[in-house]
Amino acid sequence: MLAGTCPAPITAQARPTNHDNRYVKTHLENWRRKALLALIVITVLASAWGYWFVTTREAREFSRVTYAQHCAACHGTELQGTAAGSSLRADRLQYGDDMSSLMQSIAGDLPAHARINLPVDIAENTVKALALFISEQRRQYPSIPASYQHYFSQQSVDSRYHRFRVELFSELASRPYSIAPLPDGRILVSEKVRGLSIVDQTGIQGDLVDGAPVAHEQFLDLRGSYVGWGHLLEVALHPDYADNGWIYLSYGDRCRFDCVSAVPQSMVKVVRGRILEGRWVDEQVIWSVHEDHYTVVPDAVAGGRLGFDNNGHLYITVGGKAAYKHLHDMNTPYGKIHRVRDDGSVPEDNPFWESADRRELSSTRHTVWSYGHRTTQGLEGHPASGEIWSSEMGPRGGDEINRIIGGENYGWPLYTGGLDYDSTEIDIGEDLGLDFPIEDTQLPVVDFTPAPALSSLTFHRGDRFPAWQDDMLVGSLKALTVFRLRFADGALVENEKLITGLGRVRDIEMGADGLVYIAIEHGDTGSIVRLVPDE
Repeated sequence: MLAGTCPAPITAQARPTNHDNRYVKTHLENWRRKALLALIVITVLASAWGYWFVTTREAREFSRVTYAQHCAACHGTELQGTAAGSSLRADRLQYGDDMSSLMQSIAGDLPAHARINLPVDIAENTVKALALFISEQRRQYPSIPASYQHYFSQQSVDSRYHRFRVELFSELASRPYSIAPLPDGRILVSEKVRGLSIVDQTGIQGDLVDGAPVAHEQFLDLRGSYVGWGHLLEVALHPDYADNGWIYLSYGDRCRFDCVSAVPQSMVKVVRGRILEGRWVDEQVIWSVHEDHYTVVPDAVAGGRLGFDNNGHLYITVGGKAAYKHLHDMNTPYGKIHRVRDDGSVPEDNPFWESADRRELSSTRHTVWSYGHRTTQGLEGHPASGEIWSSEMGPRGGDEINRIIGGENYGWPLYTGGLDYDSTEIDIGEDLGLDFPIEDTQLPVVDFTPAPALSSLTFHRGDRFPAWQDDMLVGSLKALTVFRLRFADGALVENEKLITGLGRVRDIEMGADGLVYIAIEHGDTGSIVRLVPDE
């Protein structure tokens, strides 16, 4: 120690008193109360805003507001017409009621249209939005929640070629996604949140098939639609089922902690098996993907439809279960139709095939058959040619019937016949930097605008309705309608609304008895109806 210096005095550190502890504790408790109150207020305000946003969205929608501002004075708030203008609800409009004719009339291209209230520089997307609104109102499609409350009623129908009656065959325990009529008259049923079961020849639904892939319950019900992961999807028979007994199932394969995720994730998976004495046996994995491709996007857009051609190939649809940026990446499964052999092996003549040592570990490019799809809801091979056809949901408008060709681009999201749900143009493709001419895409064989929400499809084959032979029967969810489409040389030549007011058609299949069987969802249950000649 240096001379003349002294160490600093050591003082005892003051201990906190009980009074200090109580002050800190009270301060923290007050802070917690304020934080909790703030959280409650924010939650209430957010919930109120969300409720307002959802419940008023339709009233605030751009095309509805624009119609009220510029068209209702002449044509009426409900399109009923006024002294100043004609009704837009007539069966036929003077200058045509298709989208093209309506757009010409709104844009003033027809001299008879009095354009008093429309701005001279009205934008093209506004013209299309108005035409779409008028067309939708003319069809009087119900809202999504209302469509789930529509229940089947038996009816007789006089169609263009056949008179038939629609009769109830079976009442189901929950909402169906797919049916597969068996050769002996029974029907396999896949219910989204319940599982696989068999309906007997009298229409009685049996217990769940033991050992089949598990179906998980919905996480929530959003405006009638189930939101969840791990739903059972398509059930389909091998073309030679009578000889080999193979049954194919697609479902949302679910993982959580295995995917290092706090919430469930899922992805389409396809297996096949047999049913022996009420049990699912002999299961084999036919198509699956790396867990890197599992996502939190719900199974409502998964697709999972299955179809066979005449050469032993199985086709599998996968919807937009991921960000749109992946739809044109061949290494990902989303927005594509995949092709494998019926045993799950992969043909080397697939258009983007690469050997395992050359492709990425998680890549699915070797099974991709076509791409640029949105949400493919129906898939079927033509019974004569084996060509694969699909039905695809667009956004607001732009539902499509497509003939599927290997290696081809079907355009989404750069090209579509529809608009976004807020009546604006779909600009996702441009935002993603997609840049290819429309001539390089496969255009739909049939465009449904406005969109009836096309669902599954089949081709008619059988002798009970001979005039429909090889015609396409396609269902719809929002329109509650079954359409009959006839094609010649790849082009549409007939389009008939076969049944209207039926219900939300999830699947439509031919039975071994030559009758048409239709799976309908309503409320939290479902039913199977069939078309029976009434002549």
